[in-house]
Amino acid sequence: MRLIFTSSFNRFQTINATQAWSLFLTACKKDDSLGKDPMIGKYVTVALLGAIIAQILEVFLIAT
Repeated sequence: MRLIFTSSFNRFQTINATQAWSLFLTACKKDDSLGKDPMIGKYVTVALLGAIIAQILEVFLIAT
């Protein structure tokens, strides 16, 4: 397991969405748990936004 928060971490390096979701889902332990493909992070983001939008629409449609 590669540690993320080391002395060389805070160098304002950009990370992609896959690394960000990996850090979020593993409680900041690994940045490569979802793999190396940057499209995976975009798919997770789109899926999460889709689920949120579907829930909002469901609330409005049931309320009417």
